[in-house]
Amino acid sequence: MKLSDFVVDFLVQRGVTHFFGISGGAAVHLFDSVARHPLASYVCTQHEQAAAMAADGFARTSGRIGAAITTSGPGATNLLTGVCCSFYDSVPTFMLTGQVATFRLKGERQVRQIGFQETDVPSIFRSVTKYVARLEHAERIRFHMEKAYHLALDGRPGPVLLDLPDDLQRAEVHPEDMEGFVPAPVGDPDLESDIRQLTDLLRRAERPVLVLGGGCKTPAAPRAAVLDLVNSLGIPVLLTWAGLDLIPSDHALRVGTFGVYGPRAGNFTIQNADLIIAVGTRLSQNVTGGLLEAFAREASIVMVDVDAAEMSKFDGRGIDVTLRIQSRVSEFLNALRGHVATPATKTTSAWLDRTRRWREAFPLTGVHGPAVPGTSCVDAYSFVEALSRHLPDDETVVVDTGGNLTWTSNALRPKPKQTVFSAWNHTPMGYALPASIGAAFAAPGRGVTCVTGDGGLMLCLGELATVLHHRLPIRIMLFNNHGHGIQRQTIETWLEGRYEGVHPESGLAFPDFGEVARAMGFRVITIDNAATAEGRLAEAYSHPGPVFCNVEIYPDQKLYPVLKYGSPLEDQFPFLDSSVLNREMIVGRFRPDPHVDPRAGGAGV
Repeated sequence: MKLSDFVVDFLVQRGVTHFFGISGGAAVHLFDSVARHPLASYVCTQHEQAAAMAADGFARTSGRIGAAITTSGPGATNLLTGVCCSFYDSVPTFMLTGQVATFRLKGERQVRQIGFQETDVPSIFRSVTKYVARLEHAERIRFHMEKAYHLALDGRPGPVLLDLPDDLQRAEVHPEDMEGFVPAPVGDPDLESDIRQLTDLLRRAERPVLVLGGGCKTPAAPRAAVLDLVNSLGIPVLLTWAGLDLIPSDHALRVGTFGVYGPRAGNFTIQNADLIIAVGTRLSQNVTGGLLEAFAREASIVMVDVDAAEMSKFDGRGIDVTLRIQSRVSEFLNALRGHVATPATKTTSAWLDRTRRWREAFPLTGVHGPAVPGTSCVDAYSFVEALSRHLPDDETVVVDTGGNLTWTSNALRPKPKQTVFSAWNHTPMGYALPASIGAAFAAPGRGVTCVTGDGGLMLCLGELATVLHHRLPIRIMLFNNHGHGIQRQTIETWLEGRYEGVHPESGLAFPDFGEVARAMGFRVITIDNAATAEGRLAEAYSHPGPVFCNVEIYPDQKLYPVLKYGSPLEDQFPFLDSSVLNREMIVGRFRPDPHVDPRAGGAGV
């Protein structure tokens, strides 16, 4: 069979139904093989970056590997940002890049390029993939495909890439006669001792907290098993943004999110805890803040992570991890089952009451000035709360970055069957729309809501055409604050409000997004008034899509509360009166060591 046929069929047999990409001279055989496969289709994006992000969205939504195809040179290099999204969020994707024919490769010759559009793709992608290789001999294709696929899913998942020279793509191969890849045997982890230590810590704790993160979804642990853990422990639950959909918003134990841009209730909870069980979260600086020694400073910390390096990275840097359980989340949940059958601590009830009071006492409130004369706007937090009421029960919500990510992650009220994701760690502008495209193809018949900002949409504006071409059930919520709001706030903190490159007055250029979407063929709805927002949202969700909603957000709406550089997590800006902090903090107030540089623990904010 033709080598490109083998490559495509290999992935189709493992659940790939759609290949995202843009054709080119070095990819025509791959595209032809997809077109002729009875169980596969290709989806032409408008930019290769979008193809990688669509593959990422496909994988997150389906639980299967996502795939993209590009040509050589610029086609391959354009994948890089999307591949980074998958790498840093542990999402399994398979990139197939065309390459110039083997006899046109420069090899060891000291020249920059011989073949047209020749580029050393493996060297560029090696640091952000789990496996990358260039095929040098056609008979090695089975080995590389099997190894790449295995590594994409094994341990901590991530992207892989194979670089396929054009002449080898069209070679004849006999897969049954080729050498395959045989992974080294790996035994099941013995977690018995770890579970005993964990249950002992739980018995002695008075203010325990369970933290659930994105590692519960990559690879996905059964939602029922996660909920069983929550219910059996009976302790307050905090969620990283990446895990905000793991339990529904109305669950009695759910406190909410926390972190640098998180709500005060979550931050008071984590900072006053005496035991933290962190499952599937690497405790990034976005949740700990820059002063690592101030984070949960009187708590014993248990981390459950498949990557040992994520648990050892704190050594000597201010956070002491009491117990490190190296395991996939699903394996940990299986091992724990039966060991924790009832609420674990004698003081759980009082502690839960305290966390609930914090939620009531410190609600999220929008902070902004008046609208520009002659315009009207809506408050971002109020809009997200309204959006939560209108989202269908099984909706997939894909969020971009910046202000729209902060407001959505903190204020969204997820329902049991809804899923929410973003490129949480690489977090580029322009991710949400192409990832929504991938999500729509991964789950036909299921609606997708794309939450993005004006800055992010500009970076992938052409993908609106992709949505229209396929008539995808995507409703786009454009948070239009006419600028890069999070950067404006950063400039106010560090540069006394000397704005440069953050709004039209300082160099940005934006079109009339509603008119652009209308010209392309979208149903366009404008939401710029709190009194009519509910009705407009009802209209948007009465149609299957595509629908484009231009949501006019106050241009100066702040991302509050926020942690300022040099402050512990409980002391966010706008600052509370010291008497309030003293009242709410069970543990002692943080007193920095004058001999320790706070920057040693991280970049701060």
